[in-house]
Amino acid sequence: MRRPIHPEAVTDEPQAIRWVIDTAGLAVGEVTRAGGTLGPLMEYGVITRMFVERGSVWTWLAPEYSWTDHGPRVRDAVVAAIDADGWDITEGSDDLLHLIADDVVRGQLSSYISSHGGAISVVSTTDAAVVLDFGGACTDCPAAGSTLHDRVETAIAERYPGLGEVSRAAPADSPTSRPRSTLLRLIPRR
Repeated sequence: MRRPIHPEAVTDEPQAIRWVIDTAGLAVGEVTRAGGTLGPLMEYGVITRMFVERGSVWTWLAPEYSWTDHGPRVRDAVVAAIDADGWDITEGSDDLLHLIADDVVRGQLSSYISSHGGAISVVSTTDAAVVLDFGGACTDCPAAGSTLHDRVETAIAERYPGLGEVSRAAPADSPTSRPRSTLLRLIPRR
């Protein structure tokens, strides 16, 4: 059975594509080995990094390759590999959790957030926990807790079942505020 699939660009990551496809049966985490014809694309360095989440596979091409030239080949390999044996996936990943959380606030829920005059960004992801910064109208909004748990946390948990907690960073002027971490751009491993 051929599964439907479609590519989505990854914000600020031109070498990455998020392939939206039914991933039922696969663990959520970082792929160390893939099944079918996808495996050799990793082995030979065409694909430098890969993650599986509920409902999609994230892939990074090596810098010397283009999606124009290799996109159809990778797409077909992803479709064929979903039902193939040979997958090794390290469950859970701070990097994957960060990607999903960022995609939720900057993509999936961005229209909702901006329609209320708000801005939400990912401060950090560690040990299945996400810390978010609420800015704009979200800063003092009485419904921020509802947005955090009913919208953002629910959306992340649907894609990352190992999610433990989503919390809000203390405001910068709060006496309990902590230093904000600098977000590092994910760079594909070689």
